[in-house]
Amino acid sequence: MPPVSQASDPTLLRAVVTAQDPGARWDAFVAEHPYGHLMQSRAWAAVRAETGWKPFFVSLTEHEEIRAAALCLRRGIPGTGLGLLSIPRGPLLDWANPRSVHMLGEALRQLAADQRVFLVQADPAVPEARIEAHGALEQLGFRRQEKHGVFRVLQPRWVMRIPLDAYGGPEGLLAALPHKTRYNIRLAERKDVRVTARADSGACQVFHDLLARAAGAKGYPVRGFRYHAAIWRHCVQAGLGEYLFAERGNTLLAAIQILRFGPTAWYMYGASIDQDRHLMPTYLLQWTGIQSAWDAGCRCYDMRGVYSRTPQPDHPDYGVYDFKRKFNAEMVGFLGEYDRVVRPGAYRAWCILERMVQRPAAWALRLRHRVLGS
Repeated sequence: MPPVSQASDPTLLRAVVTAQDPGARWDAFVAEHPYGHLMQSRAWAAVRAETGWKPFFVSLTEHEEIRAAALCLRRGIPGTGLGLLSIPRGPLLDWANPRSVHMLGEALRQLAADQRVFLVQADPAVPEARIEAHGALEQLGFRRQEKHGVFRVLQPRWVMRIPLDAYGGPEGLLAALPHKTRYNIRLAERKDVRVTARADSGACQVFHDLLARAAGAKGYPVRGFRYHAAIWRHCVQAGLGEYLFAERGNTLLAAIQILRFGPTAWYMYGASIDQDRHLMPTYLLQWTGIQSAWDAGCRCYDMRGVYSRTPQPDHPDYGVYDFKRKFNAEMVGFLGEYDRVVRPGAYRAWCILERMVQRPAAWALRLRHRVLGS
């Protein structure tokens, strides 16, 4: 796919940094970029603004047309006056254009200085094969990092995606699915499992209650209601997604949240109860989500992250990968996580704190794996 900014005139580019809403042209650029992502949209900026982050919109423009963009989120570190800057699934630009790379890098450097940031983090949704992007990030002072646990504020490096357009749509995909997957979808239908789409505020509460209930039963953390309410307010209510509930009679069996932006739909969150799992509600939910994504104009269905490039059957989280694989989702690897250190002293202190906090977190994770593995 050709770079989106290849025709731009580098002599006319100018950098713009603002905390103000840049308007619809921002979303138009992000949606049309080959590696555009919901988490670089104005809606996501609004979500994070309600959950402790301050958004900044950094762009390169030419005759008022956006040629490169980076939604930057600042989080303050209490008691220090410093902060870190995150660029979720960004930045977005023509990585092969040295002028654009340099100008955007300078704009990010100035923003970091103005905002007393000690660290800039980025994780562009760029396939790992695009080595020119890796080289450009390194030229800007970024270094690839491998992070886990509570300090991992970025997104998964490996995701599972269904290229719906490659199948000509849901019907073509259905014909290509493994027999067992088709059987489970139809089993749920035969057993009177019904899927309902909702976008009202009450749906958000019901969905979060189910998430919390499932998390409590299975021992994993779940984000608070404030975060999910912000997603409902700025994404779902704005027409960028919905909740799908699988019920049998008056019993809620499972639910998922789907968000859409540009040509992609994301399966963001999901939860189910152990009762009546044999009715296969999660299969019918995903199939319904795929159909609704296609009908909304999306051509890629992103089932989000998996824990490893090479999942192994003996790992407790292998079932997550296996479920997504059963819908013909293909693993896509991105460049990974990058740190640009602005204040080395503060960064070293941060890394020490990270190791101190990670030790008990790692111990808890090993205990969870041991219990679940048994």
